[in-house]
Amino acid sequence: MLATPLAGPPSPQPCVFVDSALPPATDVVVIGGGVIGLSSAWRLLQVGLSVVVVDPAPASGASFVAGGMLGATAETTFAEAGSAGRHLSARAEWDPFLRELSEDLDRPLPYASTSTILVAGNRSDLAEIEHVARFQRELGLRVDAVGREELDRLVPGLGRTLRQGFHLVDDAAVDNRMMLQALLDAVQHRGGVICQASAEALHQDGGQYCVETSKGQIRTRSVLIATGAAPSLPSSVALPTIHPVAGVILRLTPRTSALTLATTIRAVINGRSCYLVPRPNGEITLGATSVERGYDLSVPAGEVHQLLDDARLVFPSLDDFALKDVEVGLRPTTADHHPIVELLQPGLAVALGHYRNGFLLAPATAKRVAELMGDVVK
Repeated sequence: MLATPLAGPPSPQPCVFVDSALPPATDVVVIGGGVIGLSSAWRLLQVGLSVVVVDPAPASGASFVAGGMLGATAETTFAEAGSAGRHLSARAEWDPFLRELSEDLDRPLPYASTSTILVAGNRSDLAEIEHVARFQRELGLRVDAVGREELDRLVPGLGRTLRQGFHLVDDAAVDNRMMLQALLDAVQHRGGVICQASAEALHQDGGQYCVETSKGQIRTRSVLIATGAAPSLPSSVALPTIHPVAGVILRLTPRTSALTLATTIRAVINGRSCYLVPRPNGEITLGATSVERGYDLSVPAGEVHQLLDDARLVFPSLDDFALKDVEVGLRPTTADHHPIVELLQPGLAVALGHYRNGFLLAPATAKRVAELMGDVVK
C-alpha cells in the first residue's frame, strides 16, 4: 500500500490568461494588472481605445489575496469621515459594473454576500463598535442594531457568546479571484493585450511616451500607472509615494457537512479586528491583520494563530474547514490613506493608494480613469 505524503496547503491556483507579445504601439499602456489596472483597462477598451496591460504577474499581489469586501459603511470610520460620500457612490457603481461585466462575458458574476454583520467579543469590544456605529449613523449611513435572534437568522452558527451587534445592510463582498479572472477574460475578449513583463522605465519621446519593459519597449499616447504597492517606476516625472501595509489572509474550504456562511462577518475580539468573508463555493476568506513591515511577504505564525483563535470564537464551525492557503497581501497606502486618481500631466495618469478599498473603489476608479484618459487620447 502506498503511503500518502504529508504536505501543507497547496499554492493557490493563479488566474488564467493568454500572455501576448508586446506590440510596438498602442493608445494606452496600463502598468499594473491588479483589480484597479484591469478594471480601468476594460473601461478604456469600452470607449474604443487600444490597451496593453503590462505586469510581471497579472492578477496577483494584493488583489489576489484580498477579502473582496465592498465596505462602504464598515470602512467609513473616524479617520475616513470625509470619505463617506465617495464610499457610498463607489458602492452604488457595483450593480451596473457587475451587470455589464456579466453581459460582456455571457456568464453570471454573483456577489459573494450582499450584507455584513458587525459583532463584538466582550463588553469593551461592544462599546467600541457602538461608538463607531453612532458616528456612522451621524454621517447618514445605515447601521441597524440587531439582537441575538436576528443574528441567528442572518448567520446560523454564530458563536454563542456574541449576543448583539449591527447589520450593515449596504455592505457586500465579491470573490476577489473570480472577479480578477472575469476582468482578465473581459479585457482580452475586447481585444486588450495582457503582457507578462516588468515595466522598467518610463520616458517621454516627443508627443508620446515610451515604456521600457523586460520584453522590449512600447510607444503609447497615454500611460496609466496602477502598480499597487510596488516600488515606484523609474520616470522623469515625480510619482506619488506609496508604501505597503501587510495583511495575512487565510482561505479555508469546507469539509463534509461543514456549516457554511452566506453573510460577511466583521468582528472585534479582545480589541482585535477580524473578518470572515464567504465565497460562492462555500469557502471562507479570513483576515484583517495590518502591519507595516515593508515588502516582507513572510507569514508570521503568531498572526495566523491570532486570526484562527479569534475567528473560531466568532464562527465555531470553522473547525470543520480545511486550511486551503495562507498568504500575505501588501495594501498600497498613501500618507493620508486617500487614493490618488488623477492626471499628473497630459497623457500620464495614476490610480494608486487604494489601501483597504481596492475592490470597493475599482468600478468608480475605472470610470474616472476612462473620463480622464479618454479626453486626452481623443
